[in-house]
Amino acid sequence: MMQPEKMGKQNFGTYITQKRKSAGLTQEELAAKLYVTNTTVSKWERGLSYPDITLVTDICRELSISEHEFFTACDDLAAGREKKDATAYRKLRRGWQNFFLTCYVTALIICFICNLAVFHTLSWFWIVLTSLLLAFSFTNVPLIVQKEKGVACLSAATVSLFLLLFSCWIYSKGLWLGFGIAVTAVCLALPWGMYLFWRFCPRRRWLPAAMMGSITVWTFLLVLLCVGVQGGNLLQAFRFTAFSYLPVWGIFAIAVYVPLHRCLKAGFICLIADFAIPFFNVGFDRLLGEQPRLTLQAYWDWSDLSRFFQFQAENIRMNVYLFAFGLLAALLVTAIGMILQIRRWHRHS
Repeated sequence: MMQPEKMGKQNFGTYITQKRKSAGLTQEELAAKLYVTNTTVSKWERGLSYPDITLVTDICRELSISEHEFFTACDDLAAGREKKDATAYRKLRRGWQNFFLTCYVTALIICFICNLAVFHTLSWFWIVLTSLLLAFSFTNVPLIVQKEKGVACLSAATVSLFLLLFSCWIYSKGLWLGFGIAVTAVCLALPWGMYLFWRFCPRRRWLPAAMMGSITVWTFLLVLLCVGVQGGNLLQAFRFTAFSYLPVWGIFAIAVYVPLHRCLKAGFICLIADFAIPFFNVGFDRLLGEQPRLTLQAYWDWSDLSRFFQFQAENIRMNVYLFAFGLLAALLVTAIGMILQIRRWHRHS
């Protein structure tokens, strides 16, 4: 026989009686389910004896209580709340699935009837079907699949997106299928690349760099694809994209990998962003083979402040203003960051 710790027989008997009645069972019915006599159940409830250890699991099952509740003779409120929340979540998930599934089926039936009634054939119905499959990939697939939700969602979305592209091509009978497949493949390369890096990157420290690299490569591919289709200069497009990403990678490296105080890193990032204004203006003009409208010297030669008001072009004057005020703000943030960084070094020394 086993006596639950820190619990009197009377309290245990009262608790068992309460749970038996809550389960809608009589003493005879509970005794029959546990293969014991009515007298045994009566002794438990009157506090004359305790159940045998071998009956604990069966009693808990029949009375819908946990073993912790059995041995403490009181309800586990925290576990009860968790169980209630879990039940509510399952109901909400089923309701979410049924709602969207009903909407999709209703839309398909209506479009099926309308397409046949008006055109006497199924034409644009396939576009609606594949579009709903794409929506189903994001609303229902994550709730249906229990494991590897990310890859399941991406796979379903990829297949349905290509089916949508193919159905649109059949309906329009255009010559754009090859270009559409190429653009779709490049666009899908970004989420797939980021997922694969996240899933298989051996060192988590370099995961942000891998993610950033995938975004960079994706941008290059998309720009080169669009420029190539238009018959543009691929080399010039490559140079523009690479030049544009230089400050982006600098900001990323400082923000993620430089072990400095956050305020100091913010100051360095502000400096990079501020100096990007003149270098972009002059650099893009150089890449285009044009004479720069404003030289780099014009941005930091402040010996005569009155010349700021002599620029005729409003956008050029605004660029100088933005650079000047941005530089002052960046230097202020950097100075504050240096003070905080020095204090940190002193604390750790």
